[in-house]
Amino acid sequence: MEWKQLQTEQEKIHAQLRKASRLNEQNQLIDGQIKHTQQEIDTHTAALHQIRSKLDKLDGFSFMNMIRTWTGQQDELRAEKIDKAAVLELKLNEAKKMQNDLAEDNVQVMNQLAQIDENALQQSLQQVYLKKKKYLQIHDAAQAERLEHLAHEEMLTKQLIREIKEAEEAGEVALTRLGQAAASLHSANGYSTWDTFFGGGLIATHLKHDALDQSENYLHSAQIALQRFHNELLDVHEMSTKSMHIETDGFVKFADYFFDDIFSAWSVHSKISTAREQVSRVQDDVHNTIWRLQDKHNKAVNYLQSLEKEKELIFND
Repeated sequence: MEWKQLQTEQEKIHAQLRKASRLNEQNQLIDGQIKHTQQEIDTHTAALHQIRSKLDKLDGFSFMNMIRTWTGQQDELRAEKIDKAAVLELKLNEAKKMQNDLAEDNVQVMNQLAQIDENALQQSLQQVYLKKKKYLQIHDAAQAERLEHLAHEEMLTKQLIREIKEAEEAGEVALTRLGQAAASLHSANGYSTWDTFFGGGLIATHLKHDALDQSENYLHSAQIALQRFHNELLDVHEMSTKSMHIETDGFVKFADYFFDDIFSAWSVHSKISTAREQVSRVQDDVHNTIWRLQDKHNKAVNYLQSLEKEKELIFND
């Protein structure tokens, strides 16, 4: 079998083994994320229960409550606790949605893993190695060594390009979801202004609340899309090579934004604009990250072309 055919076969096997490795890594990563969301659910549930207990006490009779009522503190304290409870409820709902989506992602990962026979792939790879070894034994040793090095670099670079493409696609999905969230917040902000400054009435209030509910859903869609983008970026990092190193900090720092502040603020008109600003900042981070990925993509393609040219020179000698 010719060298190029052997190399093509080896690349296919390596791609499948890399896919299995990625899926195992994704499984562990998502498991950790599911555990983290469960901790959030437990924390928010406990805090919400505590606030509800305090509200019950505020509603109950006591001399201290009477004094607070006389001084106007009762309504102020009650409003403050209701605000906190509303924020916790939003965060609790988001954590539950995130956990469900992550669980579905993990099912897909496990289904894909079940379709890959790693033992059979390893055996096929060993057969290819033996054939390549025989091929190299009848060629110049130095030339054969260089050819093997080029083949290894070519294989890694092709895999890196695949990982970058997948990360770019996940980034574009995240941008789309963020755009939808921004538009929905803009709509909610408009209804809130109408309701606040123009009297609004029942129809305006209903529209505002409906818009806020939509915004919550869009924000969740953006958040899970960002989580998936983050996970794809980690795959790109794992594929870094000596020749094509990927700086990780600039790629993954943006993933620290998971809308905690947004869910703390956006249900009130005066703070919807703050939520919109936060979404805009995340959009900028994703844009910058995609730009960096595209830059690495172009460099990887150029590097791959240089490897192919050098390999062709060896074959033509």
